[in-house]
Amino acid sequence: MKSLLLYLFPILLVFISACTEQVEIAQDNCTKFVKLSYFTYDSLKTDAINVMSAKVDGDCLKLSLQYGGGCKDHQVDLALILPECGTPPLPPPTFEIRHNANNDACKALITKDYSFNISGIREEGKNQVEFVLNARNSSGIAGSNTYTYKY
Repeated sequence: MKSLLLYLFPILLVFISACTEQVEIAQDNCTKFVKLSYFTYDSLKTDAINVMSAKVDGDCLKLSLQYGGGCKDHQVDLALILPECGTPPLPPPTFEIRHNANNDACKALITKDYSFNISGIREEGKNQVEFVLNARNSSGIAGSNTYTYKY
């Protein structure tokens, strides 16, 4: 009986250690976008921000953004602007980059990367959707570009 236990014990240790191995699962680190309707459109600030680059990577819209500041924390959101009327034909989904500089008077030029999950704009029965991205720069001009999200 002792020899049987001595034989089974190492095998049991192998099985136990194999079952406790943890597998790291990559987590999507994209921030959710916010939705703004006609009634909530002005709820987020529109301080100046420049889009240095934008690309769709999987379900994420990856942005390199630049703004002035350096003394306070800034809040950057991606806002989906909901159409006023739901009658077809609907315009393409339109996002705006909303930036709150929190009255930061400093003049350093900050460049920072952001990532937003855009999977909420998928359309049933399609494998891609075009969307518009708007941002307001320091001159007050709203720049607009169109991108394709493939899924």
